[in-house]
Amino acid sequence: MARAHRSDLPIGRLLAALLPLVPLPAGDDFDWQRDRIVLKNGKEERGVVIEDTNPARVVLLLDGNRRREFPREEVERVDKLRDRQAAFFGVRRPGLDGDQEWQLVEDAQRAGLPDLARLQAWRVLLADPTHAGAHELLGHRRSGGDWEWELDGKLVSQKRFEERSRDWNSRLVLESGHFVLETDAGLARATEVLFDLEGLYLWWMQHLGPFLHPTEDVDEPREEKMTFLVHKNLASFQPISQREPYYDPSGLETTSKGGTNVARTFYVPDAERPEELFELGAQALIYSTLLLGETKGGKPELQLRRSAYWVEIGLAHWVALHAGGKPGFPEFQIPFTGAFRLDFDTARLSLDPVSAPHPLANQRYELTNLIGLGYDYFVGNSSNIPLAKARCASFVAFLLETNPDVYKGKKAVGKGRDGLWYYFREVYGTPTASSSSAFDDGFNDGKLESLEEAWKAWVKPFASTLGR
Repeated sequence: MARAHRSDLPIGRLLAALLPLVPLPAGDDFDWQRDRIVLKNGKEERGVVIEDTNPARVVLLLDGNRRREFPREEVERVDKLRDRQAAFFGVRRPGLDGDQEWQLVEDAQRAGLPDLARLQAWRVLLADPTHAGAHELLGHRRSGGDWEWELDGKLVSQKRFEERSRDWNSRLVLESGHFVLETDAGLARATEVLFDLEGLYLWWMQHLGPFLHPTEDVDEPREEKMTFLVHKNLASFQPISQREPYYDPSGLETTSKGGTNVARTFYVPDAERPEELFELGAQALIYSTLLLGETKGGKPELQLRRSAYWVEIGLAHWVALHAGGKPGFPEFQIPFTGAFRLDFDTARLSLDPVSAPHPLANQRYELTNLIGLGYDYFVGNSSNIPLAKARCASFVAFLLETNPDVYKGKKAVGKGRDGLWYYFREVYGTPTASSSSAFDDGFNDGKLESLEEAWKAWVKPFASTLGR
């Protein structure tokens, strides 16, 4: 199984080579000089690189929401925060002692990664609750021979911290470079979830960025930062009027810090990770790097939200099937290497008939109706919902994994994978795109019906119990 490379070199030596010394901004100020573009004429430009995956340009965001674009042919080199984050993640591994965990904190600080340094400091305290350096970095205060830990804006004893942080009303709130986490699941799980999400972010930008042309998610404005509310169990989750995890970019739900870019999930007994963590992470990344990033400083129109929910479900499921590794140390398959396998349940449900009345009950035009399904067909208690979601997941996986020819009559006019990437770029990256017209354009007016038989034939072997 092909996975992203993880080095086995000694931590200190490798980080010294990979993580350059970067001056940190004063206090909690946002660092508007964190990235550098070196031009072929020898000039250097500083700012926040928010787009460097587009083959035509590199985009720099400046204080005051000002943007500068540089044609790709004029750019010699781009030095950006994400490269330093990737280097940091490349040397983290399970089983480190307190001193080794602290060395990672110092390396993150030296590399200009203050959010990851603080998150790593919490990992130090899990290994060594008396570590003075970690406590000082996190703003804790010595009291006699012990330390007082910060929780909900107050300093409390370690015992009180551990007890009260498992109550949703005094829950733990932690941040990483791109995410906020609010949870009552305890400190260990909190750090695991954030490192999992940050790992997903890096994989998304590195491996899907060249196709999707996303913008970097920066925490300005603050309310748009991706926020995960993770409950320790379903009982803690229960005050919400549903029993399934969800992502909500509508702004109708806000967090304790005023966040409007919200995902909510929970743990089930004996689970290592929260339910649908990577699926929700992928949905958040679709909106945060494709939609919100394009409208930074201005709200996207409400009708754009959830305008193509079927494809969000599909891509999120495909992404999650690439994820693995220990909690807090995620590993991801490199896409399109032949290692992908559709899961049995999704395959089986994709083939089960949908009950009428429902647009998917007409199997003759199933794909045409699938991409036209509105958001309301995916919420509620209908027994058809799992069947519709499974079809979204298997169809997106089919397009991406097989890259099938799309026909108009007897002539192949488009490719499945290319058309899907075009669809994402148009629907989420342009403010006036129509989801139906974008699909037609991406396939060069090829007909969806030409994919019906090939899609179901590809799914069928995955639904076999022999290959389960």
